[in-house]
This record gives sequence, structure tokens and C-alpha cells, in this order.
Amino acid sequence: MNRRYSAREVAHHIVDLCARESEPVSNLQLQKILYFVQQQYARETGGLLFDDSFEAWQYGPVQPGVYREYASLGGAKIRKVYGGSALASDATASCVVDSVTRRWRSQNPWRLVDATHVKGSPWDRTYRGGLGNHHVIDNAYFLDNAAV
Repeated sequence: MNRRYSAREVAHHIVDLCARESEPVSNLQLQKILYFVQQQYARETGGLLFDDSFEAWQYGPVQPGVYREYASLGGAKIRKVYGGSALASDATASCVVDSVTRRWRSQNPWRLVDATHVKGSPWDRTYRGGLGNHHVIDNAYFLDNAAV
């Protein structure tokens, strides 16, 4: 199935998976995992999982709509269980999202920040040492990096 989802649908899937497996994540962790999911999905399929854009913030990529949804929690863990996922019937999407989530969710949030700051990454290409602070990360960068 090659359906594109919203960043919010993918975020809900991640939050739900983490809460159900007793490893909830913070908003900062969620932002970075969501970014890694988009990168990995592009690498594996040559396409985007969702069209919603990230912005290049100082501490890495942020999807503003998802960020605002959980901003009131500050650095606390998100313990919400949504039950039922828009990705449930999409084996490729679920596999990518679940494997990336399980790989990164237990990492220290600052390790995740460092991992998003890799030279040549979509965040790095947009942030440009602060000149692109809060600029939209072009989704084409994910597709460019798919072969990397």
C-alpha cells in the first residue's frame, strides 16, 4: 500500500506503540523519531510516508503540528494510548515505523539531537549554522538522501 499519511497519524502510531510497550517518549524524542522514520521510509521505498514538513530548529527537526499537540507536556513522557492505527493495514509503513521507533526510543534525547545534526542531512542542509533557523525542510531532501 502506498498511501501517504499525515505526520499526526504517524506520531499517534509511535506514541501508541511506545506507551503499549511501556517505553513512552517525550515530545523531543517523538520529533526526532518522526524525522528518522521519514528518512528510513524514503530509503526503503523511494517515497515519503507523509507530506507534512519539518522545520529546522536549533535542537533539530520539528514537525510543528505534532510539536504543538504535545507541547503542554514539556519534557514529560507521552503516555497516551490511542488504540487503532491508521497504519495498521499497511505492512511496509508499520514495519518501518515500528523498527525505527524501537531502535531510537530508548536513546537519550540529546543523543537523538546529535544524530539529527549529521553533516549533509536534511536538517543540516536547511539549518545552515543557524541561518535557516525555523525554515521549512524541503521534503525533496529526504528523497535526495534516500540513496545515501
